[in-house]
Amino acid sequence: MKNKTTAGIFALLFGHLGIHRFYLGERKLGKFYLLGTFFLFFLSVKMNAPIVLAMLILSFIDGVLLLSMGREEFNEKYNQRYLNRPAHQPENAARQPAKRQATATETPNPYKATGLQKFKDFDYEEALEDFKKSLAIKFDDPAVHFNVACCYSLNERPDPAFFHLSKAVHFGFIDFDKIEKHEALAYLRTQPAFRDFVKNGYQFNAAQPEPQPDLLAQKPIDQASLLDQIKRLSELREQGILTEEEYNGMKEEVLRR
Repeated sequence: MKNKTTAGIFALLFGHLGIHRFYLGERKLGKFYLLGTFFLFFLSVKMNAPIVLAMLILSFIDGVLLLSMGREEFNEKYNQRYLNRPAHQPENAARQPAKRQATATETPNPYKATGLQKFKDFDYEEALEDFKKSLAIKFDDPAVHFNVACCYSLNERPDPAFFHLSKAVHFGFIDFDKIEKHEALAYLRTQPAFRDFVKNGYQFNAAQPEPQPDLLAQKPIDQASLLDQIKRLSELREQGILTEEEYNGMKEEVLRR
């Protein structure tokens, strides 16, 4: 993923050469800056006038704009391919979790509301139990996975917290600014693995300490048998990494594919 601070510093120091545009993947603009600087430098020497300063001023403005840009806006503009989000996504969608419209056939899920209330009352253990029951009813609810990650982070259990945060993004949670700033995830952000987690589009990768829970991302269904995936899930349940509810939810998801 691209970092807006890095891009801003490149613009301030080497912007006249288009380095920041090359870094952001905008090769055409990078070439424009580079060729424009050489052309104006040639004119400056020819006319004995500091015309090349125009490119320095332009790159300085670019740097200020990049550094002052909000994280959400920067991610929306330059990190879409890393976050697997459609380009036509509405602007206000990045400020709140994806909402799914309830249907008449949808199973009622009272545990989501009770879990939120217990979370607000600082009863994180009981809230976690209700959220797990909620996932047993609807495993693909991104907001509930996010809340479970918050509970695990508050209890200083980074492995299941990373797992559920990854699942939240996988199922449509796109409020990345909330991941970066929410108080309940403060402990998780202190973990060395968090930087790699963000770079990998808020998903696990092989370099992280405990990526095993995200089996569906590691080993696609077309490369492994159903039996093999269910066996792997059973091993994680026996190791205590997955609860019974999480095991059942992931098992159902594997069987549906």
